[in-house]
Amino acid sequence: MPPSPVQVLLRTMRARLATVFLLGVALSTNMHAVGQRPGGGPANGKVSGKVLDAASRKPAEFATVTLYAQEQDSVITGTMVRPNGDFVLDQLRLGRYRVPVSFLGYKVLERPVAITRERPEMDLGNILLETDADLLQQVDVVKDRSTNVLQVDRRVFHVDKDLSTRGGTGVDVMKNVPGLSVDVEGNVQMRGASPQILVDGRPSSLSLEQIPAEEIERVEVITNPSVIFDANTTGGIINVILKKSTKPGYSGQVQGGAGTNDRYQAGLNFNLKDGRWGLNASYNFNTGNNVTDGSTARTDLSQGITTGFFDQATASEAGRLMHGGRAGVDWQVSNRSTLSLSQGFRIHDMKGDDLQQYTSRDAEGSTLSQGSQYNISKSHTQSLTSQLMFRHKAPKEGKEWSTDLTYNRWDRESRSTFAMLSSLADGAPDPSTPRVQDNLGGSYYDQITWQLDFVDPVSPRTKWEYGLKSNFRLDRTWLDVYVTTPLFGEDIQDSALTNDYKITDMTNAAYVNWSRKLTERWSLQAGLRFEQTMFITQILNKDQEFDYRYPDGADNLLKALFPAIYLVRRWEDSQREVQINFSRKISRPRFWQVMPVIMFSDSRNVRIGNPALAPELSNLAEVNHLLPFFNGKATWLTSVFGRYTEGAITSYSTPLASDTSILLSTFVNGRYSVSSGWENVIKLEPVIGLQLTLSGTVQYTDVALAAADGGDRNAGTNWNAKVLVNYRLPKDWGVQVNAEYESARIQAQGRSIPQYGMDLSMSKDFTKKFGAVLSVNDVFFTRKWGNTVETDYLSQESFRRREMRFVRFTLTWKFGEQNSSLFRRRQGQREQNGGEMDM
Repeated sequence: MPPSPVQVLLRTMRARLATVFLLGVALSTNMHAVGQRPGGGPANGKVSGKVLDAASRKPAEFATVTLYAQEQDSVITGTMVRPNGDFVLDQLRLGRYRVPVSFLGYKVLERPVAITRERPEMDLGNILLETDADLLQQVDVVKDRSTNVLQVDRRVFHVDKDLSTRGGTGVDVMKNVPGLSVDVEGNVQMRGASPQILVDGRPSSLSLEQIPAEEIERVEVITNPSVIFDANTTGGIINVILKKSTKPGYSGQVQGGAGTNDRYQAGLNFNLKDGRWGLNASYNFNTGNNVTDGSTARTDLSQGITTGFFDQATASEAGRLMHGGRAGVDWQVSNRSTLSLSQGFRIHDMKGDDLQQYTSRDAEGSTLSQGSQYNISKSHTQSLTSQLMFRHKAPKEGKEWSTDLTYNRWDRESRSTFAMLSSLADGAPDPSTPRVQDNLGGSYYDQITWQLDFVDPVSPRTKWEYGLKSNFRLDRTWLDVYVTTPLFGEDIQDSALTNDYKITDMTNAAYVNWSRKLTERWSLQAGLRFEQTMFITQILNKDQEFDYRYPDGADNLLKALFPAIYLVRRWEDSQREVQINFSRKISRPRFWQVMPVIMFSDSRNVRIGNPALAPELSNLAEVNHLLPFFNGKATWLTSVFGRYTEGAITSYSTPLASDTSILLSTFVNGRYSVSSGWENVIKLEPVIGLQLTLSGTVQYTDVALAAADGGDRNAGTNWNAKVLVNYRLPKDWGVQVNAEYESARIQAQGRSIPQYGMDLSMSKDFTKKFGAVLSVNDVFFTRKWGNTVETDYLSQESFRRREMRFVRFTLTWKFGEQNSSLFRRRQGQREQNGGEMDM
């Protein structure tokens, strides 16, 4: 007779469920120490019994039996059911108790118990546990935890199962997540928009490049968040969950690695849970060096006629050193209340050298000038994140409230030098060169975020959620530019490029969210979020100010209201779900899109921010269908989505007013943007040890500039695909292949260029706690990012690489001991040894 789903669940979840028991024993040990037991007299009472599966009458091994005082919620003691189904609770004092028996996938069964002088021992007989069909539907039963877990409203990516990210950063993690893409700057995009990045559900000063991959437990991707989250989530949410063990005892890992291009990394994380206290700490460092290349090819135009050509080749070398850590403490104030405090810091040093060699030709191809530009840059960045959080659970199941205060600080100092030397067509030196430009700059920001959330299930079918949030951020950036030329002399300050600006950003929000189970199959969720926005940009050295306020009176009140509605249909005895949702979002400009300082330049291209940018407002709709098939060995998540955006923030290029041979790239608010698409993620586990994840998106985009910026409009279709293959070979070997392809994407004045690549990794587990991974990034050295720009003045195609191909070898050692109470166990051992120290 084949095993039932429940029996499969029992066998595959033993290790996870053991931690539930250990947590209960940790609490019981704590109570044991302070003598919180009913009644008096000798502690010689005993309760015993046998726990069986009601359907098969087989032992429910690893079920948890807990003892409570009859009218209290304090845990007195507990145990785990033995392989034959038996359990015993002994050393009990006289009194009345209640004994709930629980196990994942079963309904909790509770029995009353009375220990008296007349009856100090009580046998509860056979306790039959019945399966909980609703809970079993939520369990993804696999022999090994899957890299990807698909849900109808989000996708969960488990980082520890991704071999290619060992020794990498958060950016390496994101490029493997289905539905996400990473550009040359390390910025993440989802469905053509920029998602909000959260760390443990809260804003952070950390960039993805500053987060080591080994510190990330999982990544949650939410494409259309509810009103519980910020309205500034047009591009969705990426929630990076850092490792933090809640298991009693201690655990951790040590990791070290080396690779080509001076790549070295090492890290340590440690977790301790004992009684009511939990501690976690980590530290790591990461170095690397990249030698990359790039090119630019431009055709100058006048009324459609070619007037000249410009070609440039770039060779770059960039090095980095990153290190930092975090520490946190959790204190269980009571059985229902927890206070948490955490502190993190990161330091990031970068240096880079660029050599750009260029040639300018006329329409006939004759050389007009040629030369080179040498760029040197250095920067030092440090960031701090502090968080205080309190969470309280009410006696009523599911009812709770939480509040937290988060402080982020970010500082950066930078210096760069651009030296240009050119010659004329006859080879004579250009009299305007050499030209040397020195940029001295710095920036910092302080951000304080407070949040209060309530969850209140008013009935078994209805739940209310409501909360408040306030966010204040102050940015300050300055850049002093000095130029040395033969014509104007040395170290002359360039007032046009010198800037000193400040940004004040404040958002206050309130939300209410209502959920209702309409029938056994249908449920509805509807909510409304109000966000008050104030954004002020001040260019202090030029006495300029730009601002927007939502609402600003009654005229733009609708720009502060963000509704969302979700309708879900579920199937019984299956994980199959269909969700239809709609929401309204706002997307505020990123700081690098508004800062009026040069972010990239060469002899013919300059990129700078636009302090006059305003937010874009979007209406989003989705239909998601989660469909298991192949008897649960495969899952298909398919989504049809659409988005209409007013005032879409888009890239924009135009000749520089003071020199039309230089192309100025910036950001503007376009007239509108419309996009729609079809996304699919399929997870297959055809045989034991083999996991396949296939994902792809087809998307149509229509974007138009405002009339003041020329009114250009562009439309077209793009697509992308990803493949992840992970296979566990015999003798604890493993192999993984990651590959992706992204076609050209539509932009207002052109398209991006296609991008594709493949990574290969191999692992070996020498023991359960010690293993190694060898990985090759960009096996065929094909990854590059760039775009084509088409205007009335020019046609240009350019590309750059983010990193070169490299090989990395990483060793990982995991350690730990899961005990109910580590220190009390050690103390007990010393007492048994007559007080001798136990090492």
